Amino acid sequence: MINLFEQVVISMNFKRFIIALLISGLLGILCAYGTSTVEIEDFEITLPYLLTIFYARLLIGFFVGIAEHIEILKNTYQNAAVRGALFGLIASIVIAFYGGGVILVSAGIVYGIITDLFATRLS
Repeated sequence: MINLFEQVVISMNFKRFIIALLISGLLGILCAYGTSTVEIEDFEITLPYLLTIFYARLLIGFFVGIAEHIEILKNTYQNAAVRGALFGLIASIVIAFYGGGVILVSAGIVYGIITDLFATRLS
């Protein structure tokens, strides 16, 4: 009997997984850099916080990479956009608890959409 982990690995598209991780890693670097250059009143930007932002963006890519078979809508690209937005929201909520909430969650949703659309198109 095959367990759930083996089923995911067997059915996973590794090209999609690598594309999603690369795109989300690039977006994570851009997001962390952008965060480091802004001044938010009463908020201190630290290296651990910037690493958390990068990690959350990379997590979006991980989810997108393994979620090829999750179908929310019938249209391929609409499905990718909704799925990416959902993963972006989930991965970005963690960052919101430490500060910069709305803008970082909004960016996460957009990054999720971008990552999933590119991963879907290129794989």
